Amino acid sequence: MTYRNLLFSLLLASVWHLAKAQTTTLQVVTKSTTKVFEYAAGSEVNIEGQHAEIVVESWTQNKVRVEVRIIAKHTDVHQAEKDLETMQLSIKQEGSKLYFRNYLKSGEKPSAQLKVQYTVSLPADCPVYVKNNYGSLRADDLTKRLRTQLRFTDIQLTNLSGYMAIDTYFGDLLADGLSGEVNINSKRSDLTLHNISGDFTINAQYGLIKLFTDQSELKLDITAEKADVYFFDPEPGIYGYTLTAHYGNISTPNELKFNFIENSGKLKRAIFTPANKMATISVKITFGDIVIRRP
Repeated sequence: MTYRNLLFSLLLASVWHLAKAQTTTLQVVTKSTTKVFEYAAGSEVNIEGQHAEIVVESWTQNKVRVEVRIIAKHTDVHQAEKDLETMQLSIKQEGSKLYFRNYLKSGEKPSAQLKVQYTVSLPADCPVYVKNNYGSLRADDLTKRLRTQLRFTDIQLTNLSGYMAIDTYFGDLLADGLSGEVNINSKRSDLTLHNISGDFTINAQYGLIKLFTDQSELKLDITAEKADVYFFDPEPGIYGYTLTAHYGNISTPNELKFNFIENSGKLKRAIFTPANKMATISVKITFGDIVIRRP
């Protein structure tokens, strides 16, 4: 066989195997559970997930409802059914706290693709704690308290107020309409926040931070390492700024006339105080850039 014919045969075999892989049908097996609890003031919902897609949303009923679907996918339906049973689910109430948890049986190594979906409906003022590894979290219209410990979990938050403590590692955060006292600790995660107001403290390592405001009542304190910070507002001159960049750059609108107290290659410090200060923004960054601009 000539080299050209051999190459053609190998290419044809590769295409055949790829086509075969693409046409392989995954068998899907699911198991669903729904439970409803009466809600009383002082109650708290705790969710602890593994490979979970979690949705937390408010409703008008004075109850807490949790719907859980466990999903297993495999080319062999019998294997999918077997592996489905390796994912355990615990839903219980202890005093004023509700605990929803899924976990693998000890020692099990399922070959099927496993995923758990939570949909939790609760009163807007119910405090929530979420811990999850590998998956996603979406929370809407909560007014009391949200705390998270998330790893490899993307986060979407909409219209939340009150107290928030967000801890994320390798999980991007997209938020719109956060107000209140907000503390964010992130590592290797991108943060994009729209329409924020209140008291924000952000500690970030490795990532991109984008903040979009619109003449907001805001106190913002950011400490970041190996991250870039972008602050967008149609009227950036209404805020007071204290900006510090170690081994980075500071970019601001020319008309604001920032006072650069220090401006060397190693350290840049700039301040700006408007005539009528509406809010204060403090950014300290190491190995990254700070950019203030209009959207």
